Amino acid sequence: MTGIRDEAVVYLHIGTPKSGTTYLQGALEHNKDKLAAHGVLWPGSTWADQVHAVRDLDDMHPFDKSPPDVAGAWQRLVDEIHAWQGHSTVVSMEWLVGAQPQHIQRAVDTLAPARVEVVVTARDLARVIPASWQEAMQNWSIFTWDEYLAALKDPESAGIHAGRRLWRQQDLGDILRRWGQAVPAERMHVVTVPAPGGDSGLLWQRFAGVIGIDTDDYAPPPKERNTSLGVVSAELMRRFNASARARRMTWKQHEYVAKQLLAKQVLSRRAGLEPALALPADYYPWVIDHGKRLVSEVKQAGVRVTGDLTELIPDPAHAREGVTPDAISDRELLEAALDGTIGLVDEASTEPTNLPDRLSDPDRLSDTVGRLGVLSGRRR
Repeated sequence: MTGIRDEAVVYLHIGTPKSGTTYLQGALEHNKDKLAAHGVLWPGSTWADQVHAVRDLDDMHPFDKSPPDVAGAWQRLVDEIHAWQGHSTVVSMEWLVGAQPQHIQRAVDTLAPARVEVVVTARDLARVIPASWQEAMQNWSIFTWDEYLAALKDPESAGIHAGRRLWRQQDLGDILRRWGQAVPAERMHVVTVPAPGGDSGLLWQRFAGVIGIDTDDYAPPPKERNTSLGVVSAELMRRFNASARARRMTWKQHEYVAKQLLAKQVLSRRAGLEPALALPADYYPWVIDHGKRLVSEVKQAGVRVTGDLTELIPDPAHAREGVTPDAISDRELLEAALDGTIGLVDEASTEPTNLPDRLSDPDRLSDTVGRLGVLSGRRR
């Protein structure tokens, strides 16, 4: 016998990836106790429990990752939700956006008798595409920026799966149709990410309005350090991944050492020193057309919209200055590699070398590389 009431609501925030999900998850985690006091459950001892639950629901088991934390995790989450005596629950995990119909139906069925409401946050493709490539480089991928762009334009004939995966995660029409098989349109919400230069707290305010809370009652989302990579570090990770694969590094080794330590803890600190990766100007007509198509499909789906759908259409006026990976010099790659090595030692050392201070001084980087300049001629 479950304790959940028929009128209880479960908000499933399903993504999309690179649409402020980490920011919103941080806000919810930060306010977990206050949410509970107001009748809103943010389930799990930590957000990792939601990750395990979604992995279990979607049958996502990495090829060499042991599953003890994953097996049965969805049912454990459901049991916690059913035992909750408050009025609502919020679950946020962006892998849900790509769920297969049978997994979507299982989620809705197991959460019954609660009313499931689906929340989709969405961002314009001109910002999503560069962010997705650099994130892929943190996750074992080896395809180039140019190969990625080609795969997005022609996902069926391209030799890499990344193009099809991005569209499965970002094609709002497809997402709403899949989830719409189990959840009626009036219970689905699209929340747009504000255009560049907008109020940094507006996304949180929009999301909070959908799940029925007043942001004035909660602490603002914590100012977390951005773990995105600059273009130099992203290209370095791509080359690192290729070499690591050739040397038979395991997925577990890469997940902890390469992704969590090297990329997210060390190289991400360089982002402010490196050029940004930006969508090439000649791709803007293409992403604008896709943005218009996505807006049309959201309107046709008849779901609820919070924000402005025109924010999903990239504005060339907001195009960022940036460079492409093929324009990166060996010297820049060497600088990043040196800092990555120093940073890994720093993470393992009992006497930190103040890497953040060093990274804030580009002259010191240049001096170091200058002394080792003979190595800069080595190209992989």
